[in-house]
Amino acid sequence: MARSLRVMVVEDEFIIADEIAAIVQDSGNEVVGPFGSIEEAEAAISAEDKPDLAILDANLRGKSSIAVADKLRHLGVPLCLCTGYRSDDLRAAFGDVAILQKPVNPHALLDVIEGIRRSRT
Repeated sequence: MARSLRVMVVEDEFIIADEIAAIVQDSGNEVVGPFGSIEEAEAAISAEDKPDLAILDANLRGKSSIAVADKLRHLGVPLCLCTGYRSDDLRAAFGDVAILQKPVNPHALLDVIEGIRRSRT
């Protein structure tokens, strides 16, 4: 059986956070969070207890979450950025990161999760 992943969810809209968390759990993985602000997310990030994947809203309460993304990347945590806006700026900053448009397509999110799982085995 495939190893379950610890997936950090950072999303400020409750309904979207809940939907993402349900997809993560239904696929047999553990949800860390969800966290609804940059401050909550940064406080939860630790080198000793880092997640296997972070699903991160690109814009949290009107602020860019790039600082959170940078902190996670520094720890080697793979990212999936979600946005309701154009993703050109994100692609320029994070060309190697999965970027999903909101509303998040469950199949696309499951593909990202499965890709990380395969890379970890």
